[in-house]
Amino acid sequence: MRALDGTGLVKRVAGGRPGGTRRGPLAAALLGVTLLCCLFGLTATASAASPAFSEQALLARLALRQAVLAADDGATDDYFGDSVALSGDTALVGAASAGTPRRANTGAAYVFTRSGGLWTQQAKLIADDGATADWFGSSVALDGDTALIGAPGHDTAGQDDAGAAYVFTRSGGVWTQEAELSSDGATGEFFGSSVAVSGNTALVGAPLRDIARQNDAGAAYVFTRRGVWTQQAELIADDGATADRFGSSVALDGETALVGTKHHTSARHIAAGAAYVFARSGAVWTQQAELTAADGATDDWFGSSVALSGEALIGAPYHDVAGHASGGAAYIFLCSGGVWAQQAELTAANGATGDQFGSSVALGGGTALVGAEECDVAGRESVGAAYAFVPSGGVWTQQAELTAGDDEGTTADFFGASVALSGTTALVGAPWHDTAGKIWAGVAYVFLLDAEPQPTPAIVKLKPASGKRGDTVTISGTGFGVARGHGFVKFGATKCITYLSWSDTRIKCKAPAAAKFGKVNVTVTTVGGASNAMSFTVKR
Repeated sequence: MRALDGTGLVKRVAGGRPGGTRRGPLAAALLGVTLLCCLFGLTATASAASPAFSEQALLARLALRQAVLAADDGATDDYFGDSVALSGDTALVGAASAGTPRRANTGAAYVFTRSGGLWTQQAKLIADDGATADWFGSSVALDGDTALIGAPGHDTAGQDDAGAAYVFTRSGGVWTQEAELSSDGATGEFFGSSVAVSGNTALVGAPLRDIARQNDAGAAYVFTRRGVWTQQAELIADDGATADRFGSSVALDGETALVGTKHHTSARHIAAGAAYVFARSGAVWTQQAELTAADGATDDWFGSSVALSGEALIGAPYHDVAGHASGGAAYIFLCSGGVWAQQAELTAANGATGDQFGSSVALGGGTALVGAEECDVAGRESVGAAYAFVPSGGVWTQQAELTAGDDEGTTADFFGASVALSGTTALVGAPWHDTAGKIWAGVAYVFLLDAEPQPTPAIVKLKPASGKRGDTVTISGTGFGVARGHGFVKFGATKCITYLSWSDTRIKCKAPAAAKFGKVNVTVTTVGGASNAMSFTVKR
């Protein structure tokens, strides 16, 4: 099983819940070296030019996948996408395991920007003082031109794994490191496991900080910017206890902070979890509420992921749902008159045992997005999924299920390990996806949740009507869309790989090398559906 939650914080710090799945040799090896085995990050490069949808995802029309992001220098075991953040037309993706030949797992974070519907990589961010096993990019946050990136393995003031968080700012498209934040922490506190930023305020979790002789009780730190960044407050739970890991997840919205403590014992349920709301008045932060699930149970890990945007959204990935062990749930809380109350419990319509729905959560634009990183898709284990919910009259209903698509999603991709929302744009990380032959390099997917219905494509003419494998074929027609990332072409059962151009009325591609000889049907599939078929003869 993975050791971090979707926000980049320590997820399975000392092994995890019995019966959970394990993610393979890398996670095991990292656990043996350091508790930071949880801190995997992924990065992706923008590509509106990669084949985008499976027939099932396209025809469902629940959401439009706009782009697949991958790092331009991505490598094996980078885990790009284990943390993601989104603000307007800018995306930030962490790759905490990225390194150099001399410095393994130093970490990196990648910035992508959108223009005219196309995403391109704008910058690669690294720490000025990055070192081996810093895990920079384990957590990321973004607000406009300010990025906050956690490096929980960074050694600070001679203290191993004390951790740090770095502020970067953008001016004229150029990103520069503005500050390095740290606490007065000691060895192994993992400050930076979770981060959040809102305007001139930053919130950083240190889930393994010892508080009043309570080992790993955890804390979260508030920093404010007034020319320079300074620490404003240290937040701790009123009823914090040993091994609570307060600060495993954090969220920030104006004058309100939300901090998850997934291992907290609640109502005598060990590791049921909790989340704490803090409110700021002037420069003073006070605990406003302790939130727990109405049906919380032992080992639910409520608080593994948190989001805050008016409402609070809190993930409990190990909650048992309708007989499905660790199916997972996420909970909506509302505040009225300073009193917080649970409004809804969200679960996946097709939830199953071990899905871990609630691994990651995001709120924005009146939408809740919940990741289920262990969800099996089309018979493939742990491909992962994410679910969008919208409210109506106080009732939240599932709007869409997002997946990578049958043409891309593969076993153990962990799509949904991280999620982010900005308006009606969703960003979903798949840190274990193999990219361009690089195992576990990772990618992140951009979806549009408010996509208008698209016209069904129609083929009018093929030129030529016959040819050899590898020959260029021009497909003329209507309704193809403006970018290849919104569809694909098939020769019989074989998809095209090489495209020379794509417009709404004309596609130029090369007949696939694996196409079956003889007469085959050529089809175009987009978000509008599948086109009519037109015959093409593949010559020997």
